[in-house]
Amino acid sequence: MAPKITNKRAILLTGTVIPNSIYTGYNNPEKRLQDYLKAIEFYCNIFKNEDVFFLENSEFDLDSNMDYKSIRGKYTFTMLRFPKSEKFNEGKGYQEFEMVDKAVDMLKDKYASFIKITGRYIVLNIKTITAGKCTGIVIDLNKRLKKADTYLLYFTTDFYMRFLKQQYKNVKDNEGIFIEHVIYSKIEEGNLFGYCSLFSKTPLLSGISGSYGINLKRNRLRVLVRNIERFFYNIFNIKVFFY
Repeated sequence: MAPKITNKRAILLTGTVIPNSIYTGYNNPEKRLQDYLKAIEFYCNIFKNEDVFFLENSEFDLDSNMDYKSIRGKYTFTMLRFPKSEKFNEGKGYQEFEMVDKAVDMLKDKYASFIKITGRYIVLNIKTITAGKCTGIVIDLNKRLKKADTYLLYFTTDFYMRFLKQQYKNVKDNEGIFIEHVIYSKIEEGNLFGYCSLFSKTPLLSGISGSYGINLKRNRLRVLVRNIERFFYNIFNIKVFFY
């Protein structure tokens, strides 16, 4: 087995063209596919010197799709295909991290860290907020809501394999136990905050929420206020937002 390249990271874009879970409000496969293709184009341009992987588990026939073929011809990325998940009721987070688990396990000897992005979301300032070296996990945590933002994670291979691997199996969307709650609980109960860092700036999103079908564009004033908080939180080494 080849030794891990210790300074190398990979970008994981997760995708499900044909939705296969409860609580999915944005269901049109063609629209979802176009979102994924825009995201692949965006991230391949941003991370030109890093390896981009597109993870997909709906068994949609991408190879016959002309738009997908066009993107494949223009950009360098690796497609990782996974079977359609059998866990419909467990929901999107279960299925997404089911893929992430498999991908990290496959790639763990080649990369020291990963940036995981929910594949239809474009994070406009991602280059800036992932520029530093990751020593555990960069993640936005909310103490009041007991949740972690999981659409964007930046973690070391070691952290994921030690603490997050197979955590998706605790997700049950049909019981209100979402991946955001599971990951927060793992960090809180394991007292893992010492491994955590907040993103230095609020991720600026472009895209449509899979759960609610609403635009993800953020309120500019709220972003400004949150970024001021982030500045002081980082100075005082605070790992979690309180609201």
